[in-house]
Amino acid sequence: MLPVAYHGATGAHMSRYVVKSSDVISEGLRVNVYREGSDRVVWYKERFLTDDEIVEQVLDNATTSVCWSIHRPKRGWYIHIRSPAFPPHVHIALQPLPKGSPFFAEAAMSFACRTNIPRARPPSFPFVPSSPSSSSTSSVDTDITLTEGSNNAMTTTVHSYPPTPPPPTVVVQPPSPKSIHAKLDDISPSQQRPRKSHPKRKPQPPSTQVSHFLLTPHNPEPAQQSLLSRALSALRSSQSSQGWSSSFSLCPVPADQLIRPPNSGPPAPSTSSPVSSYSNPPSIPLLPPTAPLLTYLDQTPTFTLNSSTALLSLNESQALVLGVQPSFWIAVALTYAEFLADRDSYLAAMSD
Repeated sequence: MLPVAYHGATGAHMSRYVVKSSDVISEGLRVNVYREGSDRVVWYKERFLTDDEIVEQVLDNATTSVCWSIHRPKRGWYIHIRSPAFPPHVHIALQPLPKGSPFFAEAAMSFACRTNIPRARPPSFPFVPSSPSSSSTSSVDTDITLTEGSNNAMTTTVHSYPPTPPPPTVVVQPPSPKSIHAKLDDISPSQQRPRKSHPKRKPQPPSTQVSHFLLTPHNPEPAQQSLLSRALSALRSSQSSQGWSSSFSLCPVPADQLIRPPNSGPPAPSTSSPVSSYSNPPSIPLLPPTAPLLTYLDQTPTFTLNSSTALLSLNESQALVLGVQPSFWIAVALTYAEFLADRDSYLAAMSD
């Protein structure tokens, strides 16, 4: 299902947001998304419980309308993202990356959704030199200008012998009003057919395709760290789940390197996929060959409880080409960040 498309600026630029969760333990567990350098909340996320699910909603702060909802079961494991515009039982699922994938990494996840197909650029035609005949004609014109146009170098005069006679003079007289009315009276009403009005054709919506995306955690390491900073980082890593932080990146996966979902069976013999070429997962995960669409940098201080801070960077130009509104990528980022922060609970739920 294609998320709602939006129209933005065509210039390439990155949008940065600050993600902060409330330090007050409340039932809603609100997470605010600010524009960087501003105190204005753009989106926020709230949580509530139903009979069977834990539901989180991402709302637009200006209109307080629900953009996306994240659904997780109280028992078991799945992550489903839905839009209010989706039909019933339609969702976008975040799934663990299979170990047979060349992009496999611990806690990596993938999802697929419909996006616009990028328009192909028109072919550029190479420069074709002029033919010899045209070059000879040009040289003749130049000779005439130099020989006969010495008084006025900017004028080219071509003479013909004998001189051609002047064209006959044509005098055009407009019809009189009487003749016009007489002509209209001679035409019967049946012959006076009204002109058909052709309605303007509406522009066709762009073609769509199913695109795959990869969510991969990483631990950014600054170029220079003091002894105290390294000690605090080690302390925080020991407190986090399996020593990972909540920093990650979201990258599109090219069509020739599609991610095969788990339990989907072996690929057909006629298809060649890089996933099937790996019998064992590599020791070091391969980086996606495309630039990140979104990066999430965890900036939570070490001695902080019940709150978090992060810097989110979104490639607005790439999102515009995909035709998906920014709130969708924000919802995916908030969902995956929560998964990384509480990964042990998710892994325990998956084993049930």
